[in-house]
Amino acid sequence: MSVKKKITLTAIIAAVSVLASGCGKAMILENKASDIECNDNIISGVAFSKTEIKPAESIPDQTGSHQTTVVTSTTKAAASQQTKPETVQTTVSSSETSYKENSYDEPSEETIYAIPDSTKPPVSIVETKTEPPATVLQTTESTSQKPMPEPDSDSVPSSTDSLPVNSYTALNYNEVKGVWIWYSELYPILTGKSESQLRSGIGEYYDNCLSLGINTVYVHVRPFGDAIYKSDYFPWSKYCTGYIGEDPGYDPLNIMIEEAHARGISFQAWVNPLRCYQEDDAPYVSTSYKTGQWYDTKDGDYIVKVNSYWWLNPAYKEVTDLIANGAAELVSRYDVDGVHIDDYFYPTTDETFDSIAFGASSYSSLSQFRLDNCSRMVAGMYNAVKSHNPTALFGVSAQGNVTNNETQLYADVKKWSEESGYVDYMAPQIYYGFDNSGQPFEQVVEQWDKMLAGTGKTLIPGLAVYKIGTEDEWAGDGRYEWINNTQIIKRQIEMSQNTANYGGVILYSYKFIFEPDSSVGTAVENEIAAFKPLLTQ
Repeated sequence: MSVKKKITLTAIIAAVSVLASGCGKAMILENKASDIECNDNIISGVAFSKTEIKPAESIPDQTGSHQTTVVTSTTKAAASQQTKPETVQTTVSSSETSYKENSYDEPSEETIYAIPDSTKPPVSIVETKTEPPATVLQTTESTSQKPMPEPDSDSVPSSTDSLPVNSYTALNYNEVKGVWIWYSELYPILTGKSESQLRSGIGEYYDNCLSLGINTVYVHVRPFGDAIYKSDYFPWSKYCTGYIGEDPGYDPLNIMIEEAHARGISFQAWVNPLRCYQEDDAPYVSTSYKTGQWYDTKDGDYIVKVNSYWWLNPAYKEVTDLIANGAAELVSRYDVDGVHIDDYFYPTTDETFDSIAFGASSYSSLSQFRLDNCSRMVAGMYNAVKSHNPTALFGVSAQGNVTNNETQLYADVKKWSEESGYVDYMAPQIYYGFDNSGQPFEQVVEQWDKMLAGTGKTLIPGLAVYKIGTEDEWAGDGRYEWINNTQIIKRQIEMSQNTANYGGVILYSYKFIFEPDSSVGTAVENEIAAFKPLLTQ
C-alpha cells in the first residue's frame, strides 16, 4: 500500500468517527427524405450518504472570454475499496453547463436527477526516459529537449497495432443533417435501464430525428474519461448504472449503433479526449486504467484538477497515445461511422496547469507549446481513425470564435483546417444570430469557409437551436433576436448551403428540438416549421 493510501485510510477512519458523533456527484450517400446532488458527506472520496453527479441543462454561448481558473493539485485520497452509496444522484457543479461550457457565458441551471440504485507533429514533445516506442503517431524529438524527472514504472497503453482494421464501410452523407445527443439527454433512456429499455428509448429518439429529416447523430460515448461501451482504456461511465466502473451487463454503444443503422442513420461517436472525472468520482477509478494510475502517482502533472474536474495534460506523449488508442478502439471494435470531438481542449489559461511539462520542454512560448500539444493530439486521433477504418470520418466541433479557439483553448483550428492529417471536416459551433454585435453569423460562417478553401474538407456549421425564443445575453444588438424572429435557423441553413465547402449542418441539440421548455415551445414549433422543409427535401 502506498504512503498516500495509508494516510488516506487514517483520514477516513477519523472522518467516520466524526460523522458517527453526529455531523451529518464512409459510405457517401445521396440524401433522401425519410418516411419515417450535516447532507452529502464525501470524505476522502468515500460517499457516506450520496454523491452528486448532475447533468446540466443550459448551454452557454461562445462570445465571452474563456475562464481563467486557479489550478489545484491535490493528492489522491481514495479508499481501498469502493463503497456504493445507498442512493446516488447525478449532478454537475455550477461551472458545468454542457459540453459547450468553455466560455462560461451563460448561467447554469441546477437540475438534479435521481439515478436508480442498482501529419505534422510539434518539434518538441515531452517524453519520459523509459517510454516505449510510439504506438500511434510518429513524432519528431527535439535535440534541445530538457530532461524529464525519472518517471514511475508504468507503461504506455498497448499499441493500436494490436487492434484489427475494421472492414465495415462507414455510412456517411454528402449533406449532413445532424443533431447532437449529449450525455444529459442519454440519462433518461440509459442510466439504470435494461438493454430493451435503452433500445426502445434510443429508437424513439432516432424516429423523432427521422421525422425532421435528420440523417446523422453525434452521440456522447465518452464524456468524462469514461466509456458508454466496453473499453480496455477507460472505465464504464457512471451514466450507464449510476456508478463509475460498473458494467451494465450489456453494451449500450452496440445497441445505439444497431438502432441507428437500422434506420439509415449515420452514427458519429462523440468523445471528450481531455476532460475526465468529477473530483468525487476520481478515487473510484481503477488503477487498471492509465487515468487511475496517473491520478494515484502523477496528479498535478499528467492529470490535473481544475475546479471540480480532472483533466488530462496533452503535453505528454503517454497521454496523447492513450487518447489515440481510445479513438482506434472505437473504430476497430465498433461500426461507428466516425469519431467526433468538440471544444474541450485546455480548460484554463493558468500557466500552472502544465508548468512541469513546459519547464521540461524546449519551448519559450507557453501558447505555442499548448497549441502544438493539441495539434499532436488531434493528428494522433485522426491517424488512429484512418488506420483502423479508412472509410470512417474524424472531425472537430470547435468554438465558432476563431480567436477564442487559439488564445483561450489553444486549438489551432486554422492549421487543422488548412493542412492535411488533422480532420475530414470542421463543425464550428456558430451559435450566433445575424444581429450579434461581435460575431454575426454571416461573417463567422464566411471566415470558416475561407479557411477550408481548396482543402477538400467540408464545413458543417453547428447551429444554436437551444437559443430559440430566448434572450441572447452576450449578443449586443442581437440580444432579442431569437425572441423577435422565427426563421433564424432556416436562414442559417440556407446561408450555410451557399458556402463553397458546405457539408451540412448540426443542430444543438436533441432536447431543444423535441423536448423544449414550455416557455419557448411555440417559438420552437414556428422555427421548425420554417426550416424542416430544408432538411426533408
